Amino acid sequence: MKNILAPALAALALSASMFQLVQAQETPDVPEDYSYLTRLHVPDAVAQCVAAFDRWVENAPKYDTLIVPDRRVLSAKIDDDTTIFSVGNPIPVDQVIVMRAFAKARGKEQWTRVDSRCGVRAGHVVGVSLTPNMKPKIVR
Repeated sequence: MKNILAPALAALALSASMFQLVQAQETPDVPEDYSYLTRLHVPDAVAQCVAAFDRWVENAPKYDTLIVPDRRVLSAKIDDDTTIFSVGNPIPVDQVIVMRAFAKARGKEQWTRVDSRCGVRAGHVVGVSLTPNMKPKIVR
């Protein structure tokens, strides 16, 4: 009986580990709230970044609301050559996605233009940052 049970247990363990390996290699789905971006033919990494920004802003100490207009999402720059997210946050990444957005500071009424950066590694968002982008003043 032991001779029959050992191969069956080994086969079961092997199939379970293969299932976990396949699950780990699947690309994550875009959250349902952002599925309209796939119909606009936005790359999955960009849609995942927009969703990550929304989740991040909920807990951010500086900003309480973020808007990324569709035209900015459609024109997002995807940098495949960068290997780290940023100098201040040296997380290894496969892609850095940059797009313009608008954020509202917590407790204030005014919106600020921001440059949003998102780092993606193996199909997962690993870092986000927002940097104020002030319009240059014209000196006459």
